[in-house]
Amino acid sequence: MGEQSLYEDFGKIFKPITEQQQKSSEEIVSKLEPLQEAIENSPALQALPWGSQAEALPEPPLPINIGPIIGRYLIKSYGKEYGDKTFGLKTKDENFFVGKSRIKFEGVNLEIDGKSCKATPGLMNLITMEVPKVNAATKEDKDNYLEILNKTGALYKIDKNGKVMIKAPRSDKYTKIIKPLREEKKRQRQEELETLGQGFLPSDPNALCERLDLLMASKQAGKTGLRNEIVSIYDELLRQKILSRDAYKNLMLTFNK
Repeated sequence: MGEQSLYEDFGKIFKPITEQQQKSSEEIVSKLEPLQEAIENSPALQALPWGSQAEALPEPPLPINIGPIIGRYLIKSYGKEYGDKTFGLKTKDENFFVGKSRIKFEGVNLEIDGKSCKATPGLMNLITMEVPKVNAATKEDKDNYLEILNKTGALYKIDKNGKVMIKAPRSDKYTKIIKPLREEKKRQRQEELETLGQGFLPSDPNALCERLDLLMASKQAGKTGLRNEIVSIYDELLRQKILSRDAYKNLMLTFNK
């Protein structure tokens, strides 16, 4: 009985203190809840690429100096539901890759295989999403996307017999997005090649090189009257910096022999 009485006395002594502490804790929590909500919904936090989800950043970590558009699409690309894991971004050792090539992001730009361009919403959508909104992409976005796919080998795989094949040729992204873009680009090149016979030069360096190969084969076969067009293509490739000045001089020396 003496021990129980002692506990009861302690309870009477400390009850006011514990009740006050509980009341204080509840008041603190009630004051902090609106503050936490205000922070989570603050414009400054929402302006970050990942909005208010900073506590759940994925692995690998995002590059430091990136704009909100790049950050938003990198976050989306991690998700199994939306991210394109066939033709799109892959990660290795905390780096991002498309195909066999590393892709770097800084500010509002991306760089891959020596090509640098603005990472627009349309281009990032095409690169990262399994079902991109192609109507939101400009012609420049589509051209940049196809160039990235071609340069990096992201379109292809090698089968067990050593044959190069298109990855997932029946996938929605290939049949509905990539294949139509490639066919459209092929038609444009064909039209540009056809205009060459009328004295017009295309701006696409790939079309220029294809036309040059055809002209050089015709020249070797004995056809004449091709010099002016060949020189014009050399000049245009030099102007676009596809040819260095030294390479241009060597080609002209060889051509004039």
